[in-house]
Amino acid sequence: MHATLGVQDPAMETLLKPQKTEVARHVLLHERSRLTPALRALLITVDGRRDVQALSSLAQGLGLPPDAPQQLRAAGLITWRCERELAEAARRAQALVRAKFFAMDLAERFLLGKDEALRASVREVDSEASLQAWLDMAAGQIALTDAGVARAAQFLQLVRACMDGAAAGD
Repeated sequence: MHATLGVQDPAMETLLKPQKTEVARHVLLHERSRLTPALRALLITVDGRRDVQALSSLAQGLGLPPDAPQQLRAAGLITWRCERELAEAARRAQALVRAKFFAMDLAERFLLGKDEALRASVREVDSEASLQAWLDMAAGQIALTDAGVARAAQFLQLVRACMDGAAAGD
């Protein structure tokens, strides 16, 4: 184990991208005195882009020991995420956005422009669960049109195909 950073393999340090936790965001906003000014400055720079080594160098530049990133981690203020995890999270987020816009466009076509409530509520979609709830609401509105339940089922089928294609990484 690398003595200062708590990382098994020093070569892995360049793959680890520390990110702030929700606790860190709370501390930065509401508990300013909980950290020394230097530790606070270091925590502010944690953005998920710099690796552990870069943060360790920044820490030293701020007059902190090189294990300051590990101290922040031990306090629950940052977490290590590897580039692969970050790339996967970004891919899932992009797939969600694509599916959301595809579904909204399709709902608008199926509802012939009578989609004001859906258009307003789609702004709240920020997860797969909230997208599913929104899709159910949209399908319900489509089912109430002259085209009926068959058209609502087609809507859901097309959106699921879009989501499956995005999941496959098309």
